[in-house]
Amino acid sequence: MPGERPARHDWAYLGADWAEHLRSPLNPEVLRLTTEWQQHGRPFTVVRRDMPDLHDELRLGLTLPDRRHLALHVARPAVVRVLPPPTVAEARATAPATWQPALEDVIALGTVLDLTVGVFGSLAWQLRTGVTFLRPLSDVDLLFAPARWSDVERLLFGLEAVSRRHSVVRLDGEVLLPDGGAVSWRELALEPEIIWVTGPRGASPRTLKDLRALFPAES
Repeated sequence: MPGERPARHDWAYLGADWAEHLRSPLNPEVLRLTTEWQQHGRPFTVVRRDMPDLHDELRLGLTLPDRRHLALHVARPAVVRVLPPPTVAEARATAPATWQPALEDVIALGTVLDLTVGVFGSLAWQLRTGVTFLRPLSDVDLLFAPARWSDVERLLFGLEAVSRRHSVVRLDGEVLLPDGGAVSWRELALEPEIIWVTGPRGASPRTLKDLRALFPAES
């Protein structure tokens, strides 16, 4: 697959010969489920790599509607198409009516902060596959990539306000960092001294000062 390397939370579509590019074997049941999923033209999500993985390898995840989680380890040529995470504006049409006011407020917050608001998790799976994934207690997993630390602070303040107004749905998700890491916005809002950051190859503890230093200085 030519082009830029797929990032975590991207959506990957496998080609018909995908099994020829497996880097780790699958048991017969996982192979069967994966083959059926691919033959329906449905995508997989890109997940973080393991430390020993080579540059031309990808880790993919498949969450089935019954909440089973399957994992694939493939070479990049197995992937023939990649899509970015859908935006909340794109995915809201598949969400329950009771969620719409909260999603409208999230979209408005993104507009005020000039941020594209992405979505992953069950809402994204339902949009990308046309299969029912959402349940009454499903969260909405959001993605934000602020360019400045002041935008992070405004984002957290805004998300907490939206969450207080709309208790019918839980807003979860991540703030994406300039170095490729990601952190739970809810955890970040607590301003802990140490916070766990999910990176391209694993998770590690960082200080809040470390996270601030990743963003450009502001006058």
